[in-house]
Order: sequence, then C-alpha cells, then structure tokens
Amino acid sequence: MINKKIVVQIVIFMLIVGLQSFSYSSPKEVEMYTQQCKNFLNRHSIELKDESFEKLLGYIGNAQICKIEKIYNKLTEEEKNRLKKVLITIEEIEKRLSQKKRERINESIAAIMPAIENELWEKLTQEELKELDILLREKWKGMLKALEQNDIEKALSYFHHTVGEKYRKIFKTLNPYSRKKISKDLANIEVVEVITDTAIYEIISGLKDEKTSFQLAFVKDLHGEWVIKSF
Repeated sequence: MINKKIVVQIVIFMLIVGLQSFSYSSPKEVEMYTQQCKNFLNRHSIELKDESFEKLLGYIGNAQICKIEKIYNKLTEEEKNRLKKVLITIEEIEKRLSQKKRERINESIAAIMPAIENELWEKLTQEELKELDILLREKWKGMLKALEQNDIEKALSYFHHTVGEKYRKIFKTLNPYSRKKISKDLANIEVVEVITDTAIYEIISGLKDEKTSFQLAFVKDLHGEWVIKSF
C-alpha cells in the first residue's frame, strides 16, 4: 500500500496544479487566484455530491483561497453570498466526516495555504506597521478593560469566533479580582512579527513576582477585521 503521507503529498500536488490550470486574465498572483476563486464559485454547485478525499480537498482548498482578504475584496456581492453558502456546506460536511479523514484534510490544507498566502502578501511599510501596531494595541487594551470590568461578553467580542467558547470558559473560572489583576499583569505587549494576516506579539508579564512572557496572536477574520486568536 502507498504510504499515507505520500498520498497526501500527491493530493496536495494535484490541488496546486488544479489551482493553476485555468487561463487567467493577469499574470499577477492576486489576479490569478481571484480568477481561480471566481471560477470555483461560478462553476460549482453549493451541494457537493462527491465527498471523496480528493474532491473534498479541492472544494475546501478553493473556499479557503476565496477567504483570503485580497481575493475576497475582489468578489461581487453575489459571489460573496455564494461563498458564505459554500462555507456553511463545508461546516456541515466536516461534522459528519470521520476524525481520521478530517485530520488528513486539515493537514493538507495547512500545507497548501501558507505558500499561497505568502505569494499574495506584500510587506508592510514602516508607516503601515506603525498604524497596525497602534490598532492592535488598542484592541488588546479594549479586551483587557472589558475583562477588568467583568464584562466577559464584550471581552470575547475581541476574539476570533472559533476560540470564543474556549476563552469564555477560562474567563468564567476567574473571580472578579483575578480578572482585574490579569488585565493589569498582561497589559505590556511588544510586537514580534507580522506575516500576511497574522501578527505575533510578546506579552511581558509580572505574574507571581517573576517576569515571564507569553505569545499573543492576532489574525484577520473573514471580514478583514483583526481579532485575537490566542494568548
């Protein structure tokens, strides 16, 4: 039998080749992937009848490309609505997949997307980095202030929707004093790296009278808003 890792690599190769098999209106990467996304949304029905591994990978991979901000912003309202329906279909399909199949797909998508996103990413200027840093610091301060005021729901509004429930449970285990203390102890952050739609910061904390550091990650959601992914 063929090794599973080899199968995954073959499928990844097939998807990448498939993504580049259309005739594009522009040689530029953004235009290339935008056309790929539009072709996908216009040629595929919302319902996915063939749920084989290869078809699922192509379906989910194309949807992920459509979610990239630079691609998404070039879609018409009709195409954006179609994408929303596609994403709902994907969520429904993933619920009934076996854990093994879901892990294989996630592994393949994780291998594909960073390369594509890096192709489309343009390095920010110093001025843009400065503006982004100000924005993200304000979001972090806003989350901490809400936590200090024991407004858990408002604090969660600063997080990516996929991790909201996780942090709701964490915040609810803390008493009001602990929430207030954390909001002060975790206030000091320093930017480490900004790549594509992810910004990594270091939290310098004085918890337990010792200086320790934690990683804070911001990401852009589907609507292009910067949100907290983890800390």
